[in-house]
Amino acid sequence: MTSRTPPDDPASTPNGSGAAARKKVAERLRQLRAASAGWNFVTAPLVGGAMGYGLDWLFGTYPWLMLVGMAFGFVAAFIEVLRSAR
Repeated sequence: MTSRTPPDDPASTPNGSGAAARKKVAERLRQLRAASAGWNFVTAPLVGGAMGYGLDWLFGTYPWLMLVGMAFGFVAAFIEVLRSAR
């Protein structure tokens, strides 16, 4: 019994002709980066706010550093979206 490999399988192409496979991988990586943009807008402000909260607890300045940390998180998420859009 023989198994057939699909024609777009990189293992079935001879050496030097994997351009289509590389293009497919590059497209999937681009899609993965675009899908992670939503998570950036959730996690970056949470991490920034948590770091600010810890500093607020340390210095007794609640809620100011937490708010600054959340603002920096949103800015970082927006910058990351702009980078992935290039």
